[in-house]
Amino acid sequence: MLIPFSGYAEDCTVSGQVGLDQDRLSDLLSSSDEFEVDGAAFRALDDGHVVETASATILRQDLCLVTASGPRGRPERRLWTRQYPVRASVGPYVVLGYLHAPPTIDPLKTADRRPILALTSSTVEYALAGEARRESAEAILVNSAKIDVLEAATDADLGIAKAPELSVPIDPRSKDLTSI
Repeated sequence: MLIPFSGYAEDCTVSGQVGLDQDRLSDLLSSSDEFEVDGAAFRALDDGHVVETASATILRQDLCLVTASGPRGRPERRLWTRQYPVRASVGPYVVLGYLHAPPTIDPLKTADRRPILALTSSTVEYALAGEARRESAEAILVNSAKIDVLEAATDADLGIAKAPELSVPIDPRSKDLTSI
């Protein structure tokens, strides 16, 4: 099955299609050191020029990030996790999103154990030809070996409010029952 591929390397972005023979894209990236991208287009970060080729072999070690696409994997293999807002600096990219980890472990230590980290409700910020870019994705797959900084963020950093601010008018004639 061919699925869309969108990757981010140190000096360019890569788009095309990959053949998926695993349950999900993150499994393919975790288990392979290299893979083929069909209809590959490479866009240079410094000046934006594009080079296209019918097919290219990409090494996992050359990628910082990949936009998750394709199937989510088998439901019976999913684990119960909590979402932790994080900020990751990965090469020339800053990624904000939610890292999923079991509630009993330090979520920031998961990068030590997994070659690929998935961040959901993500945004990627970077410069393309000198202009700031911000792209959103349901999930971003981060190459753990390329992470410069992985730190806790807040929901506000991700642009999400915890709860709506409601102002409730208090009638000065009402009885105060808070001290009961």
